[in-house]
Amino acid sequence: MPNTRCPRCGGPLGDRPARSRLTIGRDVAICTTCGTDEAVREAAGLSPVPFGEWPLTA
Repeated sequence: MPNTRCPRCGGPLGDRPARSRLTIGRDVAICTTCGTDEAVREAAGLSPVPFGEWPLTA
């Protein structure tokens, strides 16, 4: 059974997960909220949250 939790925040992946920008092939599925956060951080010129700091806590 595939993982149904977002590795970035621990929340549900949902029906249409995003792909993390931390890998060249974008082969890590994350929830859409985390996908949006990564896109906003990139657009703002901010560094991505490194894998070592996943899962994020609210």
